Amino acid sequence: MRAIGILSLLALAACCSAQTVTIPGNPLTIPAINAGGVSTTLSGSLTAASTISLSVSGTGCLQGGGAYCTNAAGIVVVAGSSAIGAATSFSGTIGVTATTWTYGVLTMTINGIATVPLFQANAANGLGSGSPPTTLTLNNVSLAALGFPSNLNVTNPTVTFVIADSNYPDNSNSMTASGSFTTAATAVSVPALSDAGLATLALLLLAAAVVLLRRRDADAR
Repeated sequence: MRAIGILSLLALAACCSAQTVTIPGNPLTIPAINAGGVSTTLSGSLTAASTISLSVSGTGCLQGGGAYCTNAAGIVVVAGSSAIGAATSFSGTIGVTATTWTYGVLTMTINGIATVPLFQANAANGLGSGSPPTTLTLNNVSLAALGFPSNLNVTNPTVTFVIADSNYPDNSNSMTASGSFTTAATAVSVPALSDAGLATLALLLLAAAVVLLRRRDADAR
């Protein structure tokens, strides 16, 4: 039994381990005027079960003269054609996804597979408030929960952040994003043992085998 226990520990040591990967270029500055957004490439693999932790501060201004500025959920913090605390939407394509978007929401595209909004326009993010927050956070939220497909599985993916709008030339200001992903679990090799370590392990296994055989002999009697 002891031999089995030792082998089990070795198997566990060689099992899989998820890693936390800081977003390259962290913190990223995402200008509201840039329709193509800002891209970065991760080292590792992402699946639908991978998580993201992100803090986004600042505002994107979507109308000339620094008006209609929103937080990362697309909620107005500087009035323009809509009042503070409001959120409006449009239909169009951001990244690779065509749907209805909240103006000013920060979106994320992974490897050209899908684009999703990172935050929702709700009361928790300032909808209806007279002073919406300008910093929003995600804490270990799975990519599936954000809306990425359940079969997502990409290695060394390109991740692109874009502030959603239907007309970029008059935009100004920017958002700053910093955070990390937990990548998919990958195999971790067992560290190589020295000659002395191998000898010790061999002796332990031999001793365990002797004990096991003696117990079997005793039971047979």
